[in-house]
Formats: sequence, structure tokens, C-alpha cells
Amino acid sequence: MFEGGHAQTGLDVMLEGDDVRLRIPPYSDYLRTVRLVAADSARRAGLDVEEIEDFRIAVDELTHLLMTSTDHEITISFGVLGSCVAARGTAQRRPGTAPCELSELAHTIMSSVSDYFHTSAEATQVAFSVMKQRSSLVAHP
Repeated sequence: MFEGGHAQTGLDVMLEGDDVRLRIPPYSDYLRTVRLVAADSARRAGLDVEEIEDFRIAVDELTHLLMTSTDHEITISFGVLGSCVAARGTAQRRPGTAPCELSELAHTIMSSVSDYFHTSAEATQVAFSVMKQRSSLVAHP
């Protein structure tokens, strides 16, 4: 999990280089645009069709979660490093709202469609990060 003050993670490095940044209003009408950019990023990482769809689902789910906690613009950064794709979303938190949390079902979905994900809710900001790696490189037990 990424947290402020810790050493840079691979996810941080991925999102510093040649990434794509998307700024959208906090309305579900814009989720299609988010999914298109997520799919393109996953394709550039060499993911197969099923993995691309998994990444799209993960980014969609987490972006929707942010939408429930903000009235402000959402910024999503997508990065590709080799055969790995990542996204990080942030938004200003709506005052007086409870922290955004994934439902049990959403958590199960996220666990099955991503290799890593994290959500956070601070006093003034909500955020997520998610990563998916090409399966031929993921160790299977």
C-alpha cells in the first residue's frame, strides 16, 4: 500500500513518467471515457483481452467509489511500465461525508481483477491506486 512519507514504490515510479492524466467531473456519465483510457493503457502494457477488461472493471469500480465521496473534479493518472499498467485517482473529499469504502462484493471483485489496489480517505482527499500485470509474468501457486 502506498502511504505518504514512505519510500517510492514501483507504482509511484510508473506514474511519474510518460503517463496519461484524465480530469473528469464526478458524474457516472464520464465513466465510459475512463474505461476507454484504462483499456488503451492496458493494451500498451501488452495485456491480453481478458486482462484489459479486468483492468477496465477495476478502474471503473474505483472511480465510481470516488464519485460517491466528492462534488469536485477527479484526476486519474495512468502509467505503463513494461508489462504492467497502473492508475491512481484523486479528488477533493466532500465535507461531512463518511470515508469511501468498498462493499464486500466490490472488494471481492477488485481482488479478482487486479494484482494490487488501495483506497484511502483523508480529511480533505479521497484516492485510489490499482495495478495489473500481464499474467505471463505473475507467479501462480
